[in-house]
Amino acid sequence: MIPNFQIDNNLKVEFLTPDIDGNSFILGISLLGSDDVLGGFGEFILGVSLLGGDDVLAPSTGLKWQEVQCETSRANISIGGQINNAISFQPQPGEAQLTLQSYDLDPTVNKNIRASTKIRVRLQSDEVDRILFQGTIDTIDVTYFPDGLNLIDIVAIDAYKQLVNSRFATFDTTPLGASATTDEVLELIAIQSGLGLSPDSVELGGLIPTVNEVDVVVAELINDALEVGLGIVWIDQQTSELAYIPRPATATGTATTFTIGNDHSSDPYHLCLSEINVFSDADAVYNSLKVTLQSDDTQVVVLKDQDSIDLYGESAIDEVINTTDATELANWAVRVFNNRPANLVNKVATPAKDRLGTLTNAAVFTPGMTVGVSYTRDQLDIVGFYTIIKVSHRIDVDNWFTTLELWKEA
Repeated sequence: MIPNFQIDNNLKVEFLTPDIDGNSFILGISLLGSDDVLGGFGEFILGVSLLGGDDVLAPSTGLKWQEVQCETSRANISIGGQINNAISFQPQPGEAQLTLQSYDLDPTVNKNIRASTKIRVRLQSDEVDRILFQGTIDTIDVTYFPDGLNLIDIVAIDAYKQLVNSRFATFDTTPLGASATTDEVLELIAIQSGLGLSPDSVELGGLIPTVNEVDVVVAELINDALEVGLGIVWIDQQTSELAYIPRPATATGTATTFTIGNDHSSDPYHLCLSEINVFSDADAVYNSLKVTLQSDDTQVVVLKDQDSIDLYGESAIDEVINTTDATELANWAVRVFNNRPANLVNKVATPAKDRLGTLTNAAVFTPGMTVGVSYTRDQLDIVGFYTIIKVSHRIDVDNWFTTLELWKEA
């Protein structure tokens, strides 16, 4: 994808900061007595705006993404989440951990660089221009050395953290009737949060009782929708939109599906395998499921695999679901119980930078994509297609490893 990939040339770190090319006065940045003057858009209004608020005095052309020349020695990026108890998806905010060297970015020198400054990591070459991560700085630490070298460690979090830690003043789904689909709930969350909904989202299904609430925690709304709809959600890093898909059914690939394997194939859609992990534990292979309706605890569905219980003993899971009625409850229980995973590939890793120094397509994998796994050796024959639920990149000056956490129904 990118021949002769070099981290210092092709991995760009950019910050959204005020455009200070003009001579407008920007509160907290311009110095009293300088040539900067008040004026411009007039966002800050005396007697109306609050000191310490978001209003600023006359940015010349607003904010813009600015690439700052720096040496990036390390970048760890993760997008996605994980499955709990082989049933529910637990989203995690996207995160970037960066180690940089630059006095242009030093917060002691540059007043624009601070916690909450917007940041993005972009992959750029003649062939590719792709945003791998965008969010805000959560923490920034600087270490200085006697020779003048400084190392800047940045931890940044994407928009999902702010979304789930926020409240909606009102959240009203009652205009939809007695019930709303999980898709309608997630779309309303995307609209009210200002994120917008990714067109790549895929319908979930499942019904939730409608509500008209005030001061509602957004995390509760999302968790209900994901649990009822058996969905997976993340922030699309390219657009910063909310994206979701159903919990992956048994996946199938095509001729253009990338497969990670140990067969050293020359197929252009082959990626070399560096590590594979196969997952199985007692909690994930439960053989007894009890599901209760949240609004009426007398409505209960219990499903058991008696043959498995007789052979291995009972491994039970209890769930409470915020759906509408006994029919929806039963449909949910049957789908979950009939698709219990066992001995499935949990993680697979690939060197995204191959032996020739070319950066492969693994660098731009995202949650929701289908990928093949092919590991054959001696008696082992681990072959199949899975859906990616989390992507993690570990990048340094010499290497780039991409680890994919995978899922499919059995």
